[in-house]
Amino acid sequence: MEHLRGTNVMFAIVMALLVVQSSTRPQPDEPDDIKKTLYNACSEKFPLTEEIKNNVKNSMVIDDQNFKCFLRCCFDEMSLIDEDGIIDGESLAAMAVDKIKPVAEKIVHDCLPAGKQEKQDGCEAAFKFFSCGMKLNPLTIELLPLQ
Repeated sequence: MEHLRGTNVMFAIVMALLVVQSSTRPQPDEPDDIKKTLYNACSEKFPLTEEIKNNVKNSMVIDDQNFKCFLRCCFDEMSLIDEDGIIDGESLAAMAVDKIKPVAEKIVHDCLPAGKQEKQDGCEAAFKFFSCGMKLNPLTIELLPLQ
């Protein structure tokens, strides 16, 4: 009887954790909504041609000023870059959805060495970070709000 009581308590704890975890997870459409909002805000300021979007979606990094500043705008809209072009990698990794979190953490670790970011143009900083990420893992594209 004692064993059954312990099993019931354990079952109740596991169920409670599952309920709490599922209620705090973002709904599947939230990341897509955020990406759409980012895309709309930044593409108005820095329009991307279909060619650029298609090339990037096919893992070809394009050295284009509008694309670079589009990336910076996305970081800026999410409060992930400051006026000195320093990217907040910890926050970026924390914001990544479960599916892409390990990729984001690796990119932050490898492309933004702690304490070694130098003041630079935000468009260039965003582009260098994205380019580095794409070289490490093509899934980096999942972080971008491309439509």
